[in-house]
Amino acid sequence: MVTQETILQQHIVSLRTRLLLMCAAVSVAVEDMIHAFETRDVGRAAAVIDGDNDIDALENEIDDKALKLMACTQPVAGDLRFVVSALRMVLDLERIGDEASSMAEGCILLQDMPPYVIMDEVLVFLHQSRNAYEQAVAAFRSNDIAAALALARTEDDATQGEVRLLHRCMQAVLAHEVDEQAFMHIVLIIRAATRIWRRSANIAEHVYFSLHGDSLKHCPK
Repeated sequence: MVTQETILQQHIVSLRTRLLLMCAAVSVAVEDMIHAFETRDVGRAAAVIDGDNDIDALENEIDDKALKLMACTQPVAGDLRFVVSALRMVLDLERIGDEASSMAEGCILLQDMPPYVIMDEVLVFLHQSRNAYEQAVAAFRSNDIAAALALARTEDDATQGEVRLLHRCMQAVLAHEVDEQAFMHIVLIIRAATRIWRRSANIAEHVYFSLHGDSLKHCPK
């Protein structure tokens, strides 16, 4: 006889599987966006933009699964925390996908501009943001509460990195190393990368809440 608890756990496993699939799709988008920025690969950038609809579809599917799970099985304790965290996490994942798509558009707009030296520093920051995202996914995949807590505390690092890089960009413009049109596109890419990092820290917070039961949102880090 199939018990209510068995049905609940089957739904939980299915929801987790779809979340991991969405994590992988977003990971590909971020990785391809960075490759497009580094190599001026317009085709890869266009693929990131086209793939955003698939990420949106996964968001809708996961939202639907989570809400039906709550309505039909009425989870409690750790299971309830997981479902609530899933609903929060999927929003951050979708927004990270949006940021990758926006940055890919910036890559296309930069394709005919010279390879400014500042772009090497921007690329380093893009990798840092990508690494933050991959750490968030790894913490979720392995239920690593210590890794989740550590990453959740890096939001200030993202902001400080952005400020330093924007200052360098301003210096490059004043020194006529970057023209003003390129500067605008580069700034938008930097700010999107910061949001990817910060939303990755959000995902880590959701993982921590799911596993530990406490919210880090309004706690000192």
